[in-house]
Amino acid sequence: MNAHAVPSHGDSATARGMMEARLSSRARAFPSSRARSRNLIGGALRGVLVTAALAACAASPVQGPLSTDSRDAAAGDYLALAKAWLNAGDFGAAERHLDHARNLGADPAESHHIAALLAVASAEPERAENHYRRAIALAPDHSAIRNNYGALLFSRGRAREAAAQFRAAVADTAYAGRAWALENLGRSRLLLEDWQGAGEAFAAALETCGELPVASLELALLHRRSGDLAAARKLFAKHLAMLEKQGREPGPKALFVGAEFALQAGNRDQVEEFGSILGTLYPETVEYRAYRNLIDAD
Repeated sequence: MNAHAVPSHGDSATARGMMEARLSSRARAFPSSRARSRNLIGGALRGVLVTAALAACAASPVQGPLSTDSRDAAAGDYLALAKAWLNAGDFGAAERHLDHARNLGADPAESHHIAALLAVASAEPERAENHYRRAIALAPDHSAIRNNYGALLFSRGRAREAAAQFRAAVADTAYAGRAWALENLGRSRLLLEDWQGAGEAFAAALETCGELPVASLELALLHRRSGDLAAARKLFAKHLAMLEKQGREPGPKALFVGAEFALQAGNRDQVEEFGSILGTLYPETVEYRAYRNLIDAD
């Protein structure tokens, strides 16, 4: 289960699913689609061309240097292109456009942010961490950078440090990715065995955005842990409904939990249904082995 990272567009206006490393309990990024990335690329490219055309019209016959405003606009357009190519999976193109942006004096904090995302995508966590540190030193209140740095730390098993970054991100109530940062904070608190803190974070995430399957599943398990089985079953049903609405299959953890709930309720048909799906989709997982042990012990 991955923690969510969120690429930012300026001050996080185009929050989209970043490719931050998947955690076994990792922090998360906003989901995105290739088609949307291509649209971003097209829009950003049009912006670069318009900026260049305006600069050319304003220039003297000998084509003097770009004005400060034109440079800033072009730098911003190249940053947008770098993000779009990153989301589309073309890291070479993203790197080239990031270089163009830097050469034009682009926002240094956001440049380091994109460089960090590229390093994560290229499986270079040390380089990514260096860029994140530099980005935060330049823009300590940039919530998307904080969240994404937390996701990297979490992926490296540094849950306590990750939680500190997520706390900084969720403190910004205007942050577009706040619900995902809250979910990430809940995940990091789970690893720290802070059950109450994890429950509070997941509940706040669901209050902020009611369509978070991971938060609903984890909060259901925390309710079960505390003995509130009615609340646990209600949230688990909500988790399954969210997945169906989003066109997603339940993961192995959810299928095993479903089998456990069904067994407790004495619904053998539902137990077998969950087990059949689990064995078909995830036969090599620890959850399927646990399911077999559960059935054998019953």
